[in-house]
Amino acid sequence: MIKIKNIAVVIISSFLIQIGFAQTKHFTNWQPFLSRNDMVFDTLTTRWEDGIFTGNGLLGTILYMKNSNTLRLEIGRTDVVDHRTDAISPLYGKARLPIGHFELKPNGKVFKNTARLDLWNAEATGEIITDKGTIKWRTITLSQTNVIIFQTTTTGEEKNFSWQWKPEVSISSRARFSKDIPAGYKANPSCIIKNDKDIDYCRQPMLAGGDYTTAWKIVAHENEKTFYISLGYSQTNTTVAETLQLINKTVNKNLPTLIAAHRKWWHNYYSQSFVSIPDARIESFYWIQQYKLASATREGNPPIDLMGPWFRYTPWPAYWFNLNLELTYSPLFTANRLFLSKGFVKMIDDAKGNLIKNVPPQYQYNAAALGRAGGKDMVVSIKVFPVLDAAAKPNELELGDLTWCLYYYWMQYRYSMDESIKARLFPILKRSINYYLDVMYKGDDGKWHLPYTYSPEYPNGITRDCNYDLSLFRWGCETLLKINPKDSLAEKWRSVLKNLTDFPTDSTGFRIGRDLAFSQSHRHFSHLLMIYPLHIVNWDQPESRRLIKKSLLHWHNFPGALQGYSFTGGASIYETMGDGDNALNYLNQLLDRFVKPNTMYVESGPVIETPLAAATSIQELLIQSWGNKIRIFPAIPDSWKDVSFENLRTEGAFLITAVRKDGETKWVSIKSLAGEPCFIHPNITGAIKIKGSNEKLIDKGDGNYLIDIKKGEDVVLYKNEKDLKIKVDKVKYTIGKENYWGKKNR
Repeated sequence: MIKIKNIAVVIISSFLIQIGFAQTKHFTNWQPFLSRNDMVFDTLTTRWEDGIFTGNGLLGTILYMKNSNTLRLEIGRTDVVDHRTDAISPLYGKARLPIGHFELKPNGKVFKNTARLDLWNAEATGEIITDKGTIKWRTITLSQTNVIIFQTTTTGEEKNFSWQWKPEVSISSRARFSKDIPAGYKANPSCIIKNDKDIDYCRQPMLAGGDYTTAWKIVAHENEKTFYISLGYSQTNTTVAETLQLINKTVNKNLPTLIAAHRKWWHNYYSQSFVSIPDARIESFYWIQQYKLASATREGNPPIDLMGPWFRYTPWPAYWFNLNLELTYSPLFTANRLFLSKGFVKMIDDAKGNLIKNVPPQYQYNAAALGRAGGKDMVVSIKVFPVLDAAAKPNELELGDLTWCLYYYWMQYRYSMDESIKARLFPILKRSINYYLDVMYKGDDGKWHLPYTYSPEYPNGITRDCNYDLSLFRWGCETLLKINPKDSLAEKWRSVLKNLTDFPTDSTGFRIGRDLAFSQSHRHFSHLLMIYPLHIVNWDQPESRRLIKKSLLHWHNFPGALQGYSFTGGASIYETMGDGDNALNYLNQLLDRFVKPNTMYVESGPVIETPLAAATSIQELLIQSWGNKIRIFPAIPDSWKDVSFENLRTEGAFLITAVRKDGETKWVSIKSLAGEPCFIHPNITGAIKIKGSNEKLIDKGDGNYLIDIKKGEDVVLYKNEKDLKIKVDKVKYTIGKENYWGKKNR
């Protein structure tokens, strides 16, 4: 009888563990959770950075006030760029072009206007109250078709409010900010506004061929109006017919069905991963960035430039390849949204021929490179030689820009373990590293050295053995050997790794390069790439810790030129050190000083990457996976006692779910998507138990464990069986208030 009872206890206990584990899975209460993170506007202002935005990865709107009595609905499309073949700067010849906006003017005087961004349903709503009635409005950029829906419901005398289209001059907006305007550069021809069978449209021809067409149709019923808006673009043909056809096709469909499909896409998108933290401002900020990313790009659409689909006049109407593009895409991997980064990878694949042509002719047989800023075709030349070309501009000496882009291409592979990505990456990474091999030289010390290159945007930053380039050169050789250790150049890569000169340092930490100390304020962390994000020099190396901390503090000891991403970079470095409190301090400084009420970021014009990089820094408080080790809650601030996340992705293609309560990690779930070895620091104190497909847990010391988990299998790590009943769920706010973002009457 005793034996039977013991067996029964074991069976029941096992059953309870399974039930408890099952209860932790799959957060479902999305709508009320995201509603606490919606942007709420007590008032709309005349500032773009106070506006409310929508998007579908190609089209977008941002809505704010033109003046105190007129609503402005800005229309954007990310691929509307010039394509002139003149030998002029791509910041003019291939620049993003302004399109135009609609103006809604009430009949009465506005004395109140409010708005809300509904994250769960990806729509913006608002109400205008005047002395003659009200106008309730809703705007949706449909997810499944390139049509914008703007709806109004009116009361009183506001039924016949004014609605007008205001086109912009088709010219690079850089001309407003800079004196580098090419000789003979002029705007595209004036636009043509017409009507065709109840559809109004504005056709904007381009000097280089093709056009872009904005079209809209109004469907009215009593006190309700629905505006169907679309925007076509072609570099070769007129887009009038296809744009009008799309408007008519959409008008003839059932609108509630279209909106239901739109919502379904967004609901599926959000559920790919879940994060909840006890800081209201930061949690809301994180989820607005997840919304922003899917609003700004989709598979099959162009990569995100510096503004996404939300146009504003800017000196930066292009792609910047020495920091901005890289940081923009950094949060997608951990967020388990790899499909959104496919456009970034495809841009590099499509530009392979141009990347080869970017290097001087004598190196084109084996090399490729990329300069600082340009168009989607990535045509930006580089002029690095063994001996400095005195005529070369600093931006033509940024040797590492392509290699840094390829680091995130590598992340697309490491987080997916898709062998086809690795196969496509290898030849272009090999060419990128070949350029370093072509220009490096052996010094009297027997070490390999790099010639004069430029550390991105550091004042007078031309130096030999530039740390920016040494970091990327070393990372590239290591990665090529991981991909193909038997390649014909493998011995050369090994020689570089063995004999490459050390990173230049001095008493303050890492220098800009051999000839140049870090001695003045600088916003970039290019000279620290070996620390982050490359982790060549890292906190797991006790001998490196003093140098890492000293370098970080010295960088921020010159505050004058620091910008938003200076604080995301600093936060991420602190997080690799396990210092969540200092990381949180940096994030709060970023949000206090640089991020706008609608979570956008501006340096003269929109610079989209900084808030998105901050989303990466938030992720790195919760989980990190560099150096072939997964770290759970590696840098949680002391004030964050409860944290919950589900399906955050790591290198090696693992989906991780974890719950922290009362300052302790309660359990960690691991699902393998590729069958890679799982080396993990679960941050669970005491004796750890394992439950799942494979119950063999190898203790590697210092809180690290190895699990041989096969593809498709999952396990859960825990200490107490009762903890398995704790669900993945939203945590209670202990810091701040709900709906922090948006413009408030404070």
